Amino acid sequence: GGPDSNGSQFFITTVTTSWLDGHHVVFGKVLSGMDVVHKIEAQGQDSGEPKGKIIILDSGEVSL
Repeated sequence: GGPDSNGSQFFITTVTTSWLDGHHVVFGKVLSGMDVVHKIEAQGQDSGEPKGKIIILDSGEVSL
């Protein structure tokens, strides 16, 4: 979504992403499961297309 589109997106970053500073709000962090994040990351390619299909079967919110 672009400006005023009422859309949303999120990023889980594994390296410094200074080009996002001033453009996106940081609102959380991965508390557990970074091994899963790294497995997903390993499916990336320079072209932007994943090497294989990635399916998220379940998600949720952790109460603090």
